[in-house]
Amino acid sequence: MNNVLDVNSVIVGVDVHKFNHMAVAMDCFGQEKGSLSFSNLRLPEFNQFLYSLGSKENTLVALEDVNGYGVHLVNDLVTEGFKIRYVPGILTERDRKQSIYRDKSDVFDAKRVGKVILTKYEETLPARESIASLEERLISQEFDLLLCERRDLTSSKTILKNQLHALLHQLLGDTYGERFKNTKIFTKRTIPYYQEVVSAKKPSPLTRGVLRRLIRLKLVMDQISGIDKEIAKAAKDDKLVEVLTKEINGCGLVTAALIISQVMTVRRFANKAKFAKYAGIAPTQRSSGRKEKLHTSPFGNRILNRAIHTIALYQISKKGSLGRVYFEKKVKEGKTKLWALRCLKRQIVNKVFNTLKYAN
Repeated sequence: MNNVLDVNSVIVGVDVHKFNHMAVAMDCFGQEKGSLSFSNLRLPEFNQFLYSLGSKENTLVALEDVNGYGVHLVNDLVTEGFKIRYVPGILTERDRKQSIYRDKSDVFDAKRVGKVILTKYEETLPARESIASLEERLISQEFDLLLCERRDLTSSKTILKNQLHALLHQLLGDTYGERFKNTKIFTKRTIPYYQEVVSAKKPSPLTRGVLRRLIRLKLVMDQISGIDKEIAKAAKDDKLVEVLTKEINGCGLVTAALIISQVMTVRRFANKAKFAKYAGIAPTQRSSGRKEKLHTSPFGNRILNRAIHTIALYQISKKGSLGRVYFEKKVKEGKTKLWALRCLKRQIVNKVFNTLKYAN
């Protein structure tokens, strides 16, 4: 079994949890061949279960996108050399809703993961860990951990800034930001000024709340700066990050690291169309008879989609850039600005695919 299923194929659907996993094996006709409940401390037992089902070449392990809970399981399967395929959670949920058996349990969920492979094989992807090299896996995982924390911190920073805008308006009036009207109001340079101004006011729940938020905002900014330095250090010797930042206009260090963390290896994708589909940039088609309509896809990897969106907005903002010229051309052709932006994102994601493909 290389890229497709055959009559000798054995599919093992696994429902992954924090402490205990459930595996259900089935043949190519969906008939159950066995099941096993196991934990991360009993992975050798799961390997024995897999070997008892037949040859490794005919065995495919199907997992829902496991995030952190299945990392030990995935690493063990990669070490053993088993083929792994990821199943988007939305596909198993759809299968449950469309079935007359809507029971939900670990066994049913594991079966549904396996049956998605049997019925919607082309809508799933090989697990990136099973294709990527050890070096690719390590750098991608490092970026992923750093960027996940950075996203949380950035979200906290935005919340704190919005709260401070409202509270400083109450405390200082409409002119609270005039001193820094030509720059950003909340930066590491401006925070000490506001701390001094607020501290000079009569102590109250309002002033104390503002001061606490200013302290937290500075701490969050310092932590984001620290993470950016770690990303820069990790990316220093990474060839793919270097190529992306050089070849893709508007792709900075953090954006390049974000792309690598989500893709890990572009070898998972047969062509650029499938890569665009994975990123949620390729439109969905809804046609009937002579009517042909394209709609924006709400699916795909939204984190990767956001990275491409950031690059597109940067290119549009630069007069004379190829991205800006392309965007304006699409608008002149009669497309809305939003649809022209989507067209530009498709061109960018194609270039990202080619850049990563030929950089290996």
